Amino acid sequence: MQDDVWEKASLSIESIESVTPGPPGTAGGEAVCVVRCIDGTARLGMVFRHCGSGSDVSATEPRLTLTAIEWYGKQVEQLDTVHSGKVTLAGSGVATLAKRDVLDSAPGVTTR
Repeated sequence: MQDDVWEKASLSIESIESVTPGPPGTAGGEAVCVVRCIDGTARLGMVFRHCGSGSDVSATEPRLTLTAIEWYGKQVEQLDTVHSGKVTLAGSGVATLAKRDVLDSAPGVTTR
């Protein structure tokens, strides 16, 4: 299978299970959320921008890396359109996530 770094995906947050702030003095953190993939295929290592519900997206917007995907109790590498799963997101801005926010992938940016 070809690794396509230009692939696009969008996730809609259904609920937020936990948010863990990063160490003091850092902007990072981690959030565990239940999401629905509403466009494309979300893959481990993809970087997402927090579009929020009405927030103004810019190039300097915090970015979140998809570090884990759980689907029906199993760890998987991807989440396809119309499927829901539990994901772990790491990076700055996790504390600003809210139910119904939409996360769009940042095309061409992956950490994996």
